[in-house]
Amino acid sequence: MSEEDFVREALLTETGAHFEVIAPHPAFPLAVDKLEWFMRCRNREEITKAPYVNAVWKEKGGRFWFESLAIGDTVEWIELAYGEERATQSLDLDYSGFDEPTFLAEFRRRFPIVLDRVREYEAVAERISKSAGVHMELRRVGSRGLLVFTFAVRLDMPERATLKPLGSAIGKSVSALKQAYEEVTKL
Repeated sequence: MSEEDFVREALLTETGAHFEVIAPHPAFPLAVDKLEWFMRCRNREEITKAPYVNAVWKEKGGRFWFESLAIGDTVEWIELAYGEERATQSLDLDYSGFDEPTFLAEFRRRFPIVLDRVREYEAVAERISKSAGVHMELRRVGSRGLLVFTFAVRLDMPERATLKPLGSAIGKSVSALKQAYEEVTKL
């Protein structure tokens, strides 16, 4: 059995969703030449049953990633907290410097509720990382006008690892993503 087929079967067992090896969307934030393969669940009904893991890929060099559907974005969160006019104004922001202290200070001044939400989601990822023994992070994609947030688990497997430990690691990764996704959707 190929590694891709093994991962697809493990995901089916863990989520009840069928994953297909496909080319990533052109807006995918990682260069395609750095990927060994990419897969996604494309069945709408199955996606709604398992939104906590929707895309999986393997980078050249052996690193796996498991990523949820979007858990929110800056425009949505700004509109919820501050209204449509402020959300429209936020479309002019360049989020490429999101981690820079000057950007964060200005963002906190303008949208403190939204920054608190981001920090709360980061704390969820950090806490579940520790308790589940996985590397989870709150991922951000975007720059001008919008940031989209997802949860992602990074899985570093030794190059000559057998499929059995990979299956166990997939189970832990999916379980952690499910816990984080369900926790933040209740907030």
